[in-house]
Amino acid sequence: MESKSVIIVGGGYAGIVAANRLARKKLPIRILLITGNETFIEKIRNHQEIAGTNSKFYSVRSLLRKEVELKTGFVESILKEKQRVRLTNGEEYPYDFLGYTLGMRAKTGERFPETYHSIAEEKDCKRIRQELYKNPGRRITVLGGGLTGIETASELAERFSDAKIALVDSGQIGGNFNAEAAMYMRETLLKLGVSLFENRKAISFLPDGILTDTGEKISHDICLLSAGLSASPVGTESGWKTNELGQVLVSETLQVPDKWNILGAGDGIRILGEGHSHLRMSCATALPMGVYMAERISFLLGTKSEIGSKPFSLGYVIRCVSLGRKYGLIQHLNPDDTPKHSFWKGRFGAMVKELICKFTVFSFKAEKYFDFYNWPAGPKLDRIAEPRSEKAIVAAGK
Repeated sequence: MESKSVIIVGGGYAGIVAANRLARKKLPIRILLITGNETFIEKIRNHQEIAGTNSKFYSVRSLLRKEVELKTGFVESILKEKQRVRLTNGEEYPYDFLGYTLGMRAKTGERFPETYHSIAEEKDCKRIRQELYKNPGRRITVLGGGLTGIETASELAERFSDAKIALVDSGQIGGNFNAEAAMYMRETLLKLGVSLFENRKAISFLPDGILTDTGEKISHDICLLSAGLSASPVGTESGWKTNELGQVLVSETLQVPDKWNILGAGDGIRILGEGHSHLRMSCATALPMGVYMAERISFLLGTKSEIGSKPFSLGYVIRCVSLGRKYGLIQHLNPDDTPKHSFWKGRFGAMVKELICKFTVFSFKAEKYFDFYNWPAGPKLDRIAEPRSEKAIVAAGK
């Protein structure tokens, strides 16, 4: 078979695991991974980055098989008719197959006062940490009560005991957990000193506070935004069909419609059709998608692949959240992401949560040598919960 070029854009969870799985197929292909950062960004630890409790960092190169070529640069556009990837520095790279794994980021169209920072951006996380170490007694509002917001509020409250932390959400905090687990979550947040403002929608963003639809002002020195994400604009600007978040719409085999040699995985894509409405943007979704994408490309190249020969299917097992370094919550799930009655909590929950975080990086390393990562199949169509709004999918997180 003639040698083919496979380019994977994006060096996150989906991109790295896809590159490693595909590289072990020993196919006559050249694999090039393009990423904007030489260091792997563990987004599931962004809350620790802010609080200064994250001490582990990995280069992208160290997580990849040696056969995978690595290019550090930012993608400007995909020239799909020419089958080339163009970088912001003007360089272009040809491909026969393209793996699109660019993820989510803070919305760029909205203007906020300078006291507002996004938890989604690494540079903002570092800036916030520096400010907090200079003045640890600040008033901090975390806007968005999804998993990232909950983890950030609890981590900061535990790390900076003199700070005044408020967690604000338009819905109920812990709404994706069963009632007993959600109660434990709220009790733990209150125990850590976090003020909870539930069912309050922010309607005005002032430098020193947020005005809500209940008429109250929640004052702050710093506001951390854990909501309001959007996908990389590359997909939209390349002429692909996207949704309101900018996610590229793909088929149940993760292929871009009408472009069979372009596949997507991770937070930056959304699967069309029945059977996938339960999927949430998370590491728990990105890793299976990345492995599947590699298997699908392998199948399209003519090799046998039981995984790649079938549509993508994913069922969930747990949803986990850390509540500082000492406490955690592990919610057991039905395959359609709805909560079961059982859950783990406390120090055992924190230990399991940390093991899961370490498991993601271990998966990269294991996939360099053998087929390691596996996952359960998704729910039957008659068991899938009602389709969730894009806001709910974002809030579910991780």
